[in-house]
Amino acid sequence: MAEFKNATSYSYSPGYTFPGNLPTELFYNATIGSLPLSDIFSIRQGIRTDEYLVLVGTLEKLVMATTGCEPSYSTAGTITDRKISVSKISANLQWCKSDFISTASALSNDPKFVADGLDGYDVTAAVRKMWMDQMVDGIRKDIARLAMFGNDTSGNANYNIMEGLLVKLLDGGASYCVKQVGNNFPNQFNSVLTSDQALDALKALVTGAQIPLKQLPPQEKVIWCTGSVAENLIASYESKTAGSEIQFKYLENGIPSLKFRGIDVKWDYLWDNYLEDSVNPWYNNMRHFAILTPKTTSKFSNLVLGTERASDLDRIDMFYDQRLLTTYAQYEGRVGVQFIRCDLTSIYH
Repeated sequence: MAEFKNATSYSYSPGYTFPGNLPTELFYNATIGSLPLSDIFSIRQGIRTDEYLVLVGTLEKLVMATTGCEPSYSTAGTITDRKISVSKISANLQWCKSDFISTASALSNDPKFVADGLDGYDVTAAVRKMWMDQMVDGIRKDIARLAMFGNDTSGNANYNIMEGLLVKLLDGGASYCVKQVGNNFPNQFNSVLTSDQALDALKALVTGAQIPLKQLPPQEKVIWCTGSVAENLIASYESKTAGSEIQFKYLENGIPSLKFRGIDVKWDYLWDNYLEDSVNPWYNNMRHFAILTPKTTSKFSNLVLGTERASDLDRIDMFYDQRLLTTYAQYEGRVGVQFIRCDLTSIYH
C-alpha cells in the first residue's frame, strides 16, 4: 500500500547547473530572537488539561466598636480560583533523499550531506544538525507567538490553537478585572508612534495602574512592550537631554538598561514581527502595546505559562524508518497561558 507523504521539510533547488567543485558551507538567515519564556511567565508544569490556582481574598475592615459580651462578627472573605487550560501542540516533519538530491548540486553530491546508496536515506549528521537547529528555533518562536497572540476564535490554523495572553488580558479588561489604562496607540500594521507617544503612554500606564500594583517597589515590576514602544521611548529620552553630555552618551553608546521611573522596560521584536503578519487575528487591530506587571522573580508574579513538562518545550525526536526510506522528526507538547490576579497587571495599546 502506498503511503501518503506530506511535504518534505527541506527540498533543495540549487540555482546553478555547473557540475564542478563547489563549496558546501551553509549560510543561515538571521532569525528573529525571542526572550526566554521564563523571563515573561512563571512556568507551571504537570498540567495535562486544566489546573486551578487558588486565590485567597484579602480580609479588611475587620475592626469594629467593641460590643462587650455580644461580639459582632465581620463578614467572611472569599477564596476563588483561576484556571490554566493547556492546548496540545505538535510538529511533524519528514526528510527523503529523493526530495533533497539534485543533479550536479554541491550538497547532494557530498557524502557528508547525502550518503551513498541506501545509506543516503538515513539523514546524515550534517543534515540532522541543520534540521534540528532550525526546527528547535521555529518551535520556540511558534510557542512565543501563540503565548501572546493565540486566539481560538480565529479562522487561521496558525493562531486558533489556544487563547494567548492578549485575549486573556483584554477579556479581563472587558469584565473590569484587568486595568486597560489606554488604547490610543494606532492599530494599523504599518503605523508608527508619534513623538513622545510611548513616554506619555507609560506615564499613564504607571499612574493609572490599580493600587496593589502601584504600591509594589519599582524593582519588582517590569514593563513588557513591543520594540516600537521601546524605540519611541528611547527617542524621547534622547530628545529630553538635547545638548547635554548624557544625550551624547545615549547617542554614542545607547541606553544600557532601559527603565521608566525605576521600572525595567523590556521588549521583544518577535511581537513586532507577528503583529505585521496578515493572518494574525490582531493584524490591523493592534500594532503597539505595553504591559505593566510584576517580574517573574517577584512573589507576586502574575503571568503564568502552563505545560505538561518544561523539557517538552524544545524536545524533538528524530528517527529513520528503513521500510519507507524516510527520516522523521516529531514534536508534541502542551501549553497555555493565564494571569492570576486581576489587579496586578495593566495594559496600554
